[in-house]
Amino acid sequence: MKRWIHSLFAVALLACFLAPTTLVRAQEAPKGGDKPVEKPAKDANSVSFPFEFEGLMFVQIKVNSKGPYKFLFDSGATQSVVNARLAKELELKEYDSPGGVQGVGEAKDVKMVVLDSIDLGGFTKGKTVAASMNLDHMSGGLGYHMMGIVGQNVIKMMKKVEIDFSALQFTVTKWGEKDKGKPSDQDEMLANMLQGGGGGGIPGLPGLPGGGGGGDDEPGKEPGKDDDFSMAPGTGFGSWLLQDGKKTEATEAKAAPQVTENNSLSYTTVSLPMLGDLVPYWYVKTEVNGQEYTFMFDTGASMLIALGTAMGDELKVPTSFEYPVKGIGKGQAKSGLVDSFKVGNMEVKDADCTIMDLPKISDQMPEMLKMILPMLKRQGIVMDFDGIVGITLATRYKKMTVDLSTKKIEFTAYGKDEVNKINPVDGEDYMQNAVTRTWNGKAGKLGLEGDSVELENWKAHGLTSGGLMVESVDKDGPAAKAGIQKGDIITHLVGENDMPDMEDAKAEGKDTQIRDMPGLIIWACSKDPGYEATVRIKRGDEVKEVKVKLADYGWKGTFPDRFKTK
Repeated sequence: MKRWIHSLFAVALLACFLAPTTLVRAQEAPKGGDKPVEKPAKDANSVSFPFEFEGLMFVQIKVNSKGPYKFLFDSGATQSVVNARLAKELELKEYDSPGGVQGVGEAKDVKMVVLDSIDLGGFTKGKTVAASMNLDHMSGGLGYHMMGIVGQNVIKMMKKVEIDFSALQFTVTKWGEKDKGKPSDQDEMLANMLQGGGGGGIPGLPGLPGGGGGGDDEPGKEPGKDDDFSMAPGTGFGSWLLQDGKKTEATEAKAAPQVTENNSLSYTTVSLPMLGDLVPYWYVKTEVNGQEYTFMFDTGASMLIALGTAMGDELKVPTSFEYPVKGIGKGQAKSGLVDSFKVGNMEVKDADCTIMDLPKISDQMPEMLKMILPMLKRQGIVMDFDGIVGITLATRYKKMTVDLSTKKIEFTAYGKDEVNKINPVDGEDYMQNAVTRTWNGKAGKLGLEGDSVELENWKAHGLTSGGLMVESVDKDGPAAKAGIQKGDIITHLVGENDMPDMEDAKAEGKDTQIRDMPGLIIWACSKDPGYEATVRIKRGDEVKEVKVKLADYGWKGTFPDRFKTK
């Protein structure tokens, strides 16, 4: 459920960027489906365009003047990405990638492609290098095919980015030709290297022959168009954060608090004299449990904070239930709580967090560059980050403005008479409740594992809104006792609609639609052991409803006394 699309290019890709002068590393939203009206840009050097918020930010992109296609806007991706199916549709020549891509899991069969142009609502970039990889493992949870990711090789070419969450509007200010600090664009150099068949004098970099295409769209189909099962905007990716798409009476009675003060952050990138940005990520200083850490601010991360396993161990953060996570690959994460999290003037007490293995940039550098890491450390240059702060920092505010010329991030709070409709606090409270219930032995479980049915397989299974394919059932567990079998497809929790909407578990009338495992795990943890639920399953052509009595999650460990209940 925590769909973190953090893309990190490794090893030889970093070497590909080596040049004489530069070295770079390769809730209830506004009504779902209602796109905001485009507004005039603030000046002649700016463009404005809408985005869709689905727990993360999606923008419509034209590639090589074709499209538009739906891309994730991700400041935590060093390089832009195109879905392999789009690379095939556009007949892009693919080149072998000198390194893998790491984030949540590791993507394999990664190729490199060269785009002639990429256009975001009038912000146009010419020659652009992107990774081509299969992103369709996420299609079943999303309900549509995500066609790509806008990464830092595009974002850094924007001088200023204003994101208005109240109007779902981007405003991008372009760099002027004579602006000081304008970054150099290495994509043309890298494209020439790829298309020219080698590194042009860079030792140890072999030629990069072309590769085959990917994707599986039907012949003759218009590029970028999803099949008949695509869902309306606002129903998918990243909404696991439980931004409320439907306000229950309880939620209305207790309005979520919202920040009332503006916030201002400075960020740094990993840069070297004469070489420029080595790593273009936005690094911000944070405090966790009163200790200072370096976090990467990642608009492609849907949680508030994620801690690396080492940091979690160092702080002795008590963990709770586990769940699978998807990004460019698949992984496993644990939930937990930190005593406090502070960034700028915003502080959250007992903040829920994700704890998982985070990729280390230093581990992926070529050996020749690893030798200089001690020197960089002595100079105070931090290569790796301790954790990630995600988009729900920003959605606490009305606007976020990133000034890439001054490396400042400004957050503008809502006025006292304005309401933040995508405030993530309700969802965070729901997650914290699931964590503490698990600690106290008051969390249930179904006793099964599964994965979302991929979008292209919905029709074959007779599905119109997806489902969770059961892959294994615990012997003598609740699901087994209810008669649920491997190969069954869970489609709904019947009569269960009292939880905030999640990415993979969304209200549908009096029922909740299920499309993946994490939402099901968190729902069960919010219920008592012994709670009886009705689950709708599809077995072949048969649709049936079965009663399942939840078992005890069975968590063992220690946790803070203040969370103990009688």
